[in-house]
Amino acid sequence: MIENEEVQQPESVNQGPGQILRQARERAKLSTQDIADKMKLKRALIEDIELDNFDINISLTFVRGYLKLYAKHVHVEEAEILNAFEKLSTQKKEPVKLQSFSRRVAHQANDDKLMLVTYLILAAIIALVVIWWFQQSPTETTASNEVNYPETVVKNDISQEALPIEETLNSDTATLIPTENNGNTSLDDAAVSEELLTGNQSIPSDGESGTSSLGILTDATETTVVETAAPVKLIFEFSGDCWMNLTDATGEKIAYGVKVKDRVMPVTGIPPFEVTLGAPEVVKIRYAGEFIDMSFLPSGRIAKFDLPLSE
Repeated sequence: MIENEEVQQPESVNQGPGQILRQARERAKLSTQDIADKMKLKRALIEDIELDNFDINISLTFVRGYLKLYAKHVHVEEAEILNAFEKLSTQKKEPVKLQSFSRRVAHQANDDKLMLVTYLILAAIIALVVIWWFQQSPTETTASNEVNYPETVVKNDISQEALPIEETLNSDTATLIPTENNGNTSLDDAAVSEELLTGNQSIPSDGESGTSSLGILTDATETTVVETAAPVKLIFEFSGDCWMNLTDATGEKIAYGVKVKDRVMPVTGIPPFEVTLGAPEVVKIRYAGEFIDMSFLPSGRIAKFDLPLSE
């Protein structure tokens, strides 16, 4: 008997508290349900204790209390059970720490991935806004630059047309003067010259009068063109998305494309203007500071009209 006890003693040292309690319960011929009823606990908790499967969320004080109460019902020394539990806790302590560290690392990795996705989405949104802004700005700048060109071109054309007229007048005058001053010319030639001079009284005999008349003609022409080509400011206000096309008297497209809701678009051009609106009911127009009455335009249909409106 002594030899058997000596042989069995090392085995009991390596046993966990749950295994010791289970063996004692079996010797007492009790079931796990019997122990659960005596301890006022659930059967599943008794089975976990026998498997040394202790919930890490339960305080060690409660675990020790369960073990001591279980040992009391199966007649096992409390000290033996507590010693076995302390050895078991020491063995599992390091793996628990490693498991907690692994969970923390995995959680941090998930947070890093989530932040990366968030940053990528924000960067994409900012890039789209910048691209949209650059696409809108050149259209308005180009339209404003195109408005200022036609008046200069018209003035240059008038100056170029005036030069040949002046040269022609001077040439005709120079042709007539030698005929009048030539002393060797016959009386018949002199008579012809007088007739020519009489028939062309509208052409001045000296350069100063011709130049003066030409200056009056040029000034009058320039004044008429400048008055006709005076630029007018228009302001379009959009209460909804609307496609539009705006062309001035020079045939240049001042504005075109889809304009977004709540946009206020000032433009300048040479009247009359040709306006095309895809949704006229969402557009207000100010012409030279005054709102245009657009009630005559059909709602829900494409409208094409000229500004200023003909009375």
